Amino acid sequence: MENSNREVTKKKSIDEIFGSFNIGSMEVAISINSLQEVVNLPENIIKMPLAPDFLVGVFNLRGDIIPVINLKALLKFDKNDIEISQKIGIVNHEGAKIGLLFDSTNEILRVNKEMLDNFDYANENSCKVISGVIKLDSGNRLVQVLNPFALVRVENIPQILEKQNNEKAKKEVALLQGNRKKCISFSVNQIKLGFDISEIHEIIKVPEIQDSPIQNEFCMGVVNVRGQTVPVIDMMKLLMVERKSEEQIEDKRIIILKIEDVLFGLLVDSVESINPYLLNEIMPIPLLSNKRSKMFQGCITLPDLGEVLLLCSDGVFSNDEVVEITQGHSKIYKLESKANEKKKNINRETYISFRLDHRFGISIKDVREIINYTDDIISTPGTPSTVKGVLNLRGRLITIIDTRGLYEMTTPEKMNCDLKILICDDGSERFGLIVDSVESILTIDEDSKMKVPSIMVQNIKDKFGNDIKEIVSVKQEDNKESALIVLNMLPVLSRIKGVVAA
Repeated sequence: MENSNREVTKKKSIDEIFGSFNIGSMEVAISINSLQEVVNLPENIIKMPLAPDFLVGVFNLRGDIIPVINLKALLKFDKNDIEISQKIGIVNHEGAKIGLLFDSTNEILRVNKEMLDNFDYANENSCKVISGVIKLDSGNRLVQVLNPFALVRVENIPQILEKQNNEKAKKEVALLQGNRKKCISFSVNQIKLGFDISEIHEIIKVPEIQDSPIQNEFCMGVVNVRGQTVPVIDMMKLLMVERKSEEQIEDKRIIILKIEDVLFGLLVDSVESINPYLLNEIMPIPLLSNKRSKMFQGCITLPDLGEVLLLCSDGVFSNDEVVEITQGHSKIYKLESKANEKKKNINRETYISFRLDHRFGISIKDVREIINYTDDIISTPGTPSTVKGVLNLRGRLITIIDTRGLYEMTTPEKMNCDLKILICDDGSERFGLIVDSVESILTIDEDSKMKVPSIMVQNIKDKFGNDIKEIVSVKQEDNKESALIVLNMLPVLSRIKGVVAA
């Protein structure tokens, strides 16, 4: 019996199990020890900016963000087109997971050491993805062995391991604290991206961009934002993505970030919405390139938008190109910077501005999230006409208010297609206010507010009463003054409750 056990142990130490796959006319194999599973090509693969040409994109596999490598492109096949029938082998190396794109699966191979020839490379540090060959059918069938460890060293992908540990610690803290955040999502060449709302100083429509003495590949020029000169960086070029079509994007925005008292703007195609998320919902991204990798905080899944790549403003600012642009402009406009330096301790308030015939503002603290108007609102019989209905928002029923009706404002014959719903609550109940459009995010110095004389806005005050906190004058993107009607949400919500209960 002892000899028999020794024979089994010896056989197990010799045999190794591989999964084999087809790539074009090439047959390859991966050790089962490294192969987690095989999945179909997913419908939604997210294109990654700053990616090497062999990276198809990333996808969400049960909470893990998996980069997909096109092996035909990596191994320099002449034809490397992607087809829906292809399969993805998920390999796992010390927690770093990547997907390898194959044409088809083949069979499971049990291989002993006589059948396996390992290749020896002179340079042990070189990334050699073919580690050896399996000889089958007396050498008539050769199966090349892929080394997943070499694959995960391609373009320094192991950086995800450190990132996963950091994210794990963050998630544990978030679970203890119940840390809820808000994300502003935007798009660049159809790539969905986002910043935590606390990192955004302001969002503006694109004014005239003026030439700058230090323009370069990334810097488009400068804009004047309420007396401050702000360099504008082309986000598409910073992310190294190219627009495939010649379609002109009309409603572009500039996202203003502020790092260490330095302002800079990022030109994006559009700003989508404001969405809540939790820190423990951030999924780390296995990046295939170190280039500007600090820009990416991770990936979150948002309702209606799907996967969104969450960016880090500090990471954007730490890039050499951005540092050069921002520091260069700070030196040129140093007098302006010194003047702003004196305002460091000024109390500032951030507002979301929106349209309802006039320009209104609500403190960003009072808005839980912003969503697009939807036809999924369910009409509720017997309620006042001001109540549009209820909306099932991720398992919670939200009362949707016709804000124009609430203030007896005439509804235009042709409504704007940019209708939004501002989700607000008072701690116990949650309401959605329909507005014509959301314009921008404004940060205003409290002590420099210029209040509009009451006599000029008496008719507005008569209509809104105590719901108006104040009416102030703010500079627009073209540097012209505009009135902003700031609402006080406590009386607004009290008015809504009174209408709903009537």
